[in-house]
Amino acid sequence: MLWRRLGLITILGMAAALRLWWIDRLPPGFHFDESFEGLEAWRILTEPGYRPIFLTGNFGVPPLNAYANALTFALARLVGGEAGPTAMRVTAAVFGVLGVGVLYALAAELRRTDGVQGKLSGFFPLGAAAVLAMMRWHIHFSRMGIEPILVPLIWAGATALLLHGWRTGRWWAFVGCGIALAAGMYAYQGAWIIPFLTALTVAHLWLAAGRPAPVHRIPGVAVAALTAALLVAPLGWFFWQNPELLLLRPTQVAIVGATGGSAPGAGDNTLPHNLWATARMFGPFGQPGDLDPRRNLPGAPALNLWLAAPFYLGLLLSLVRIRQPAFAVPLLGLVGLLLPGVITEYAPHFHRVLGASAPAALLCAVGLDAIWQWGSRWQEGRWRQRLASLTVAALLLAGGVTSAYNYFVRWASLPDLFYAFDQGLWEVGQRMAALPPDAPLYISPRGQEHPTLAFAWQVGAGEEAPRPISFDGRHIFPLRLAPNPQAERYVVILPEDFRTPLLLPEVFPTAQVEAEILDTTGQPYARFYRRPVDVRPARLPRQPLVQELGDGIALVGYDVLPELPQAGGILYLQLHWQVQDEPTQDWTVFTHVVNLADGTVVAGHDSRPGAGSLPTVRWQRGWRILDEYQIPLPADLPAGDYGLRIGLYRPTGDRLPAEGAGAFLGTVSVEGSAE
Repeated sequence: MLWRRLGLITILGMAAALRLWWIDRLPPGFHFDESFEGLEAWRILTEPGYRPIFLTGNFGVPPLNAYANALTFALARLVGGEAGPTAMRVTAAVFGVLGVGVLYALAAELRRTDGVQGKLSGFFPLGAAAVLAMMRWHIHFSRMGIEPILVPLIWAGATALLLHGWRTGRWWAFVGCGIALAAGMYAYQGAWIIPFLTALTVAHLWLAAGRPAPVHRIPGVAVAALTAALLVAPLGWFFWQNPELLLLRPTQVAIVGATGGSAPGAGDNTLPHNLWATARMFGPFGQPGDLDPRRNLPGAPALNLWLAAPFYLGLLLSLVRIRQPAFAVPLLGLVGLLLPGVITEYAPHFHRVLGASAPAALLCAVGLDAIWQWGSRWQEGRWRQRLASLTVAALLLAGGVTSAYNYFVRWASLPDLFYAFDQGLWEVGQRMAALPPDAPLYISPRGQEHPTLAFAWQVGAGEEAPRPISFDGRHIFPLRLAPNPQAERYVVILPEDFRTPLLLPEVFPTAQVEAEILDTTGQPYARFYRRPVDVRPARLPRQPLVQELGDGIALVGYDVLPELPQAGGILYLQLHWQVQDEPTQDWTVFTHVVNLADGTVVAGHDSRPGAGSLPTVRWQRGWRILDEYQIPLPADLPAGDYGLRIGLYRPTGDRLPAEGAGAFLGTVSVEGSAE
């Protein structure tokens, strides 16, 4: 009918508006998971030989979303845009709008399955689509460039095609169902349960058909299963060759391991707790929702009051009518797609259970449809019909306005979003990408290993990408000893590195703060320091000591703090390295406090330089490196004088210096414990 088509077009337009409005600024930044998949998409687009079956980074990620974003990046470049967070979030928005349309098709198929004399009216499909279009839970993930938004789309598509094939016997529907099931395996681990839900749906359809048994549908179901199996075979072969990746992420987040205990560090994550947390997440009262601001308005339920009321009504009616497939299918989908959140940590985790938004919308529509039909049953008294229509319209209007307000006003104004979406890191990366590519550039304590920075440098800057030297300034500080022929910049992420802002003015007293990035509360997040041209470092070792160690490494001195360390405390030993030539090996440094009488080691600390953040294979000729080691002293260490000995070694047994037990620095006096 025309009114239904116009209604669907209106709903899809509303869904698109809620998912694309301010998409270039909300969410802010470009958080870790998005940028990881963005880098993978960029590689797929720009490296002809890179066509992964499964993304092995970030603990293992199915690749479908990355391939979709590679296509979006290509389209964005074609129209003069750029690859980045906006393009990825547009991809998610498209999946979200498609999910609304496909849910309409599923609801229509459920209504046909219910029969002409069934309990569902022509309003039901429109109601389901409208609820999903305005559901804040679904809107939220339709605006993030990660893969969970695929799950409600795939479940609804696979189920709609199965029901259509079962009702009509059309082979293309069963083939399409198989394709959708296979797509789920390449989409997200939370979608891996969909084939099992499909099998349960087939079982329910079989039982509901009664006698004679619908054996004529067995070939169609077999075609769907065979299609899915053939398409998933490459992924299955990959897991056969890499079995450790199959359950790597699921086992990391599961609340029960082989010993039957909760996942370590996950808080109260017993199965009864998670069941209750998941059951009450739909609200509408209190703070039962996900507390993470990246995934939710902290504590807000999945459904606001205006959508929760018809949801619970629809849930009750569906339980009463569970023998009928039209009502059993949403219940199966709800329970099954919530299950990944029940058996994993931090329930309710809105990210992992997003697939349940689709059956939840169907149940809301069951409740709304019941109210709609309540008015139409009365032959006399049009006021009841009007009251029912107005009630449904008011619930939808209030639900949509509340969702929009909670997302675009309340959630959007949270200061926490700056850190939740790595907004500061993204701004740092973009600013660094805009610097001259040949300018010496250092950053602490993050670097290329963080995909947000890597995306800004590799994709944003293109061929002129900067090559910054990353180090952890809480442990190490590299500098060029000779006067610098061009200005050098040190970028410090202040909430993570408290030490470099204190040390750098000592090393370069004339260094200038060139730029500062503030968070949403006005606090400094990152600072760009500029070492002017022809400036020598002012920080010299308090204890000069020149020793050639080998492999291009020399020691030129050290500092000890405090001057009189105390037993039970920390001895801070800062080594001043001079890089005479680029080291060829990855060395580990040992620092020992030894008994002067017999050389026994009484305390020590071993690590790669900079706590591993700046290994020797990355050292450059002409560098001076301030490398600090924190040596815990035993509480029962007797007071007295002790020796300091250092050296470098490799797992193969190679050592620097090659002879002896290491380089002897000098002595340090240790005071007895205060206790």
